[in-house]
Amino acid sequence: MVLDLSGAADEVVKRYALDQLPLDRRTRTSADLLRLDGKLALVTGGGGDGLGAAICERLAEQGADIAVLDVSETAAATTVTSLAERWNLRAEQLLADVADREQVGTAVDGLLERKGRIDILVNNAGGSGSIGLDGGKPKQHGPFDQMEIEDLLTVVRVNLVGLLMVTRLVLPHMLARGSGRIINVASEGGKTAIPDLSVYNACKAGVIGFTRSLAADVGSRGVTVAGVCPGIMVSDRTLRSLSDPAGRGFTSLDTAFSRVTLGRCTVVDEVAGVIAFLASEAGSFVHGTSVSLGGGMAD
Repeated sequence: MVLDLSGAADEVVKRYALDQLPLDRRTRTSADLLRLDGKLALVTGGGGDGLGAAICERLAEQGADIAVLDVSETAAATTVTSLAERWNLRAEQLLADVADREQVGTAVDGLLERKGRIDILVNNAGGSGSIGLDGGKPKQHGPFDQMEIEDLLTVVRVNLVGLLMVTRLVLPHMLARGSGRIINVASEGGKTAIPDLSVYNACKAGVIGFTRSLAADVGSRGVTVAGVCPGIMVSDRTLRSLSDPAGRGFTSLDTAFSRVTLGRCTVVDEVAGVIAFLASEAGSFVHGTSVSLGGGMAD
């Protein structure tokens, strides 16, 4: 049954924005609502073989054009090549440090000049594989009082400042067009205490708070904002790091896993699939919240 607004008073329609309801949804299939044909998605940290690459793959599967932004030219090229081979898609490769205003500004401005629009922004850069300006990975597991200041600043710079920076430079374009979707990758660590990850968890709690606040600011202007909170994701990169007990905090991992009531970890594609849903019309009313994807870790 199609909703009929003809009997509703004009005052009621205006007061509750009933004229903005997607009344055509009933006539469309679920598969159609998931499609992203004609959309351009910018994915930060989209290079390599982790979550970013999986996000690019799922968005491309649904028909979106992809711009892969990464601090590593090699990693970005890997994803672009994979997209071309699997989906026959000519993806763009953008090189930038997400926390560098000049680099991100140049990348975003150039993309807009070539494509004319950015419909979807996925702020994925960061995580346990964060890379500093020198190309090295900061040590972020361990007691806060023993954390090197340089590592602390790098974790904050990549996991929080970078997300704010990219959003700040993309958002005005979306607002000018009156439409856009922003999806922020946070973490279950931003919702629950995990030992030896104080700075990383604080950053992800900040992402969750930013998602909520930005959604309140821009939702009425046509831009939806949502977040996802992955738990323990297993990728080739994870397996490599787990082979070096000295390089990763097993205290953090053991504590986190003990809270996973589903009894297993997740793979990056399970998270990427939810992000593709949130980017589509099927997930258009998910706004201001950060969805837990931790198998019960924070619930």
